[in-house]
Amino acid sequence: MFRPFAYSFRRELRRIAKHPSHMIILTLGIIFSYVFFLTLMDEGQPENLPIGVVDMDGSYLSRRLCHELDATQGISIKAVYSSHREAREAMQRQEIYAFVEIPHGTYADLLDFKTPHLSMYINNAYLLAGSLSWKTLLTMSNLASGAVQREILRKQGFDEERIMGLIQPIVVDTHQIGNPMANYPAYLLTTILPGILALLVLLMSIYAVGVELKDQTSREWIAACQGDVTAAVLGKLTPYTLWFSFLAIVGNIVLFVFFRFPIEGPFWVLQLAIVGVVVAMQAIGVFLVGVLPVMRDAISIGAFYGILGFSLSGFTYPVTHMGPALQALCNFFPLRHYYMIYVHSAMFNNTLSLYWPHVCAMVAFLLLPAITHRRLSRAYNLMNYPLK
Repeated sequence: MFRPFAYSFRRELRRIAKHPSHMIILTLGIIFSYVFFLTLMDEGQPENLPIGVVDMDGSYLSRRLCHELDATQGISIKAVYSSHREAREAMQRQEIYAFVEIPHGTYADLLDFKTPHLSMYINNAYLLAGSLSWKTLLTMSNLASGAVQREILRKQGFDEERIMGLIQPIVVDTHQIGNPMANYPAYLLTTILPGILALLVLLMSIYAVGVELKDQTSREWIAACQGDVTAAVLGKLTPYTLWFSFLAIVGNIVLFVFFRFPIEGPFWVLQLAIVGVVVAMQAIGVFLVGVLPVMRDAISIGAFYGILGFSLSGFTYPVTHMGPALQALCNFFPLRHYYMIYVHSAMFNNTLSLYWPHVCAMVAFLLLPAITHRRLSRAYNLMNYPLK
């Protein structure tokens, strides 16, 4: 098996050297993804998100509230509007992510011991910006309410200890174990960037295996490999395995060493897991070409499959809250198992006994090409499938 493997390996290296544009574009795409996402939220989370204020009260209290909102780190008041309609149209023009409406008579209602109502409108079409704006606005409104209550209780003669007991009887002491700094990139990019890498590996694997059919060179290639399809495919994919595994390992070093993303468990487990993702996606690529021995169709299905893996990996929406059918479907994506290995190992430092099913699932993906081995062999030798 070594000679067919070595011949296919050298042949693929010559093909890459003759047409290096594909590898260069994919490598630059991976580098750009890391640079773009790591500089997008270099402060840990988005800051100074533009919001608006509709101040119909024009009182000292409303101006103080606007000042407090603008002083926060997460949001920044871009404009003060005179009507609800102006603020809504500004949100529709995507100039602001949210706005607060302070109704007329807010300060007078407070002086009369009534309960004024502030209205907050959030554009959740932008999930991250909308949720962060909502969180900051809600926090500031609660703080403003507490400040007003404190001033009233002070005037009634209560001491500070009793005032705080009435305003906030229970104090929550929060300790975030996996991400103590509430750093958004630490739990987003550790899965998004490997997911982008996995998608590109899948597409490149489909191209590398399927281009022989498209160029009608598969029969000559397999004959030169003494008819050993397994050795031929392994030799062809090995250069890509080595290169993409190198990029994946360097990517983890960038995230967890240079950018100091939180990691509690052994670093080598993550390195093995990301290499496992690369190999698993290559196996899926060979499987798809075997099912659909037309490169165009295989790449289309592969792109859909790879993108769907982001939604079903579980890092943005918990799998436990999905329907039973979707929960079962999540297991067919290597990115899901990589994410679970990352959670168990890097975040909680659990032993292998708690995440071994995900390791076994990653290994099981390597068996997929065996299912379509016969069909792929016939396609290579007969070349009886359409080229376009």
